Amino acid sequence: MPALFTKTGLGWFWAVSRDGALVAASLTSGRDAGARELKAFGESQDADDLLDRLAEDMKRYAAGEQVDFDRYPVDLSAQPPFYRRAQLAARAIPYGEVRAYLWLAARAGNAKAVRAAGQAMAHNPISPIIPCHRVIASDGSLGGYTGGLETKRALLKLEGADLRATKPR
Repeated sequence: MPALFTKTGLGWFWAVSRDGALVAASLTSGRDAGARELKAFGESQDADDLLDRLAEDMKRYAAGEQVDFDRYPVDLSAQPPFYRRAQLAARAIPYGEVRAYLWLAARAGNAKAVRAAGQAMAHNPISPIIPCHRVIASDGSLGGYTGGLETKRALLKLEGADLRATKPR
């Protein structure tokens, strides 16, 4: 599978594609951690055109430029159906905006499944392309984030999201 591993202004970013779609991606704080995560996908080939474009877009994004990651196809076929629906719903949250886990659960088809929506974000295989960092608690607190709350806060700040003035929908 084609793979990418590059340094950005936000830390190390890695991604893996298969058949022209992203199957995994993540920002990591350290080079060694990113290399270990990437190694879990086995032997990798050099990046393809999709990943080459993504590397440039991630660098632009880390520099504070608004980037449209929707142009990158994703493969969520390994995710359970509810997770897949929640992850696709999160992908629809506009740059610089936030939504509540309750909103996400409703968009995924079950407004009572707020915790499951949180778990879907925790198991997001393609972050920040699927922007799970834009999902926060209904009370305006950050909730959780696999990469740590400081990273979540940094991503939201980078996008200009004002959590004090924003009521998540």
